[in-house]
Amino acid sequence: MSENETSAAALGRRIRQLRGRMSQDALSRRIGFHRTRISKAENGELPSVDLCAALDEHWQTGGELASYHASLDPSGHSQHSQHDQKEDPTDRRRLVQLAALSALAFETTSRIDACASAPTLSELEDDVTDIASGFDATPRPALIAEVAGRWHQVETMLERRLNVTDSHRATLLAGQLSYYLGRLAFTGGHYRDARRFADLSDRYAAQVGDAALVGSLAALRSSIAYYTQRWDEAAITAARARLDAPPHLTARLAAYEARSHARLGRIRETQRALADMNAARQTSTITRPGSSPFTAGSAAMFDAVCAVELGDGAQARRQASQAVDLTDPCSHEERGHAYLCLAAGYLLQDQPDPAAAAAAGRAAVTVPDGHLSATVVSAVSRLVRDLGPWSSDPDVRALGALVHQSRLALPGSAP
Repeated sequence: MSENETSAAALGRRIRQLRGRMSQDALSRRIGFHRTRISKAENGELPSVDLCAALDEHWQTGGELASYHASLDPSGHSQHSQHDQKEDPTDRRRLVQLAALSALAFETTSRIDACASAPTLSELEDDVTDIASGFDATPRPALIAEVAGRWHQVETMLERRLNVTDSHRATLLAGQLSYYLGRLAFTGGHYRDARRFADLSDRYAAQVGDAALVGSLAALRSSIAYYTQRWDEAAITAARARLDAPPHLTARLAAYEARSHARLGRIRETQRALADMNAARQTSTITRPGSSPFTAGSAAMFDAVCAVELGDGAQARRQASQAVDLTDPCSHEERGHAYLCLAAGYLLQDQPDPAAAAAAGRAAVTVPDGHLSATVVSAVSRLVRDLGPWSSDPDVRALGALVHQSRLALPGSAP
């Protein structure tokens, strides 16, 4: 850097020169600083001391950038006078070093003050555990606000330079919160948004290699595929994921595979996946970040779903009744699907009972505000279509009107 270039703009030009053909994104990943900070520095905004130090270390410049930074005042202009330029080189280097340390001390103090009221990684980890344990019982709008707030906090944290351990923890948190945003978008029927959050979470999962996050994302992707009528993809996604999934996710992934096979009329594959589901269920009841626990009620509900898809009304009614009894009342989505399987079972019997089917459909969508899911609304809409031959029945008409209101009450997509 020449002597007459004495501004933050000159420092920015030098950083740009050193970066060469490397992209800002690539440089960001290598030094652990957000791309926007590199961009601002290259465009003439005075960078922080720690960013200059990281760039010096990456390019092995012998402290060139940090030393030049120390020669600038906070406005980004030179502090040197003609007298300074005649000082002994050794003394000047010491003064530059001291100035750099002084600036670093000031920035560190400011950062400590700024972070005093910010959540720590441990607090954020506790928050994610709370989100996991209360996911089914908390109204969706409240969850969206909670998860989005924590997500922004972690993203801000990742923009800072963290040590290896803290970076791993923050990256895992970012992946878990992105997953929950995707799941909330899915609950509201916003499948494109859900895929985008899943894509982002995948990036974090690849960095930390967390099996629970990877398995939970596979379950989410299988569900998205299933509800967008890509049933073969849904089955394949779940089947592949359960090969390497931790035990507590195996039963849910097997259930997702089974329902997809059943939707395609694959009896043998459905039975095999259901057998795997029931064999793995006992290991799947602990609440932890990711997919919700898989309980005895969950297994009975998926047994009923598959029975409905394969046209076995008696099995559907039996398993659905068991699922309604076993499912936690706070698990509104699973309980809703159990009621809808029961309704389908009433229509699959030799003497269809449309009144009982309509009553079960009403029970499925009669939930507290903020707990209705797009999957339940989709399934009850299908029930209303199946009730078409009895459309003049008052109970059936009332259910149709309730379904219309339910669509309007679906939670919004995650921000």
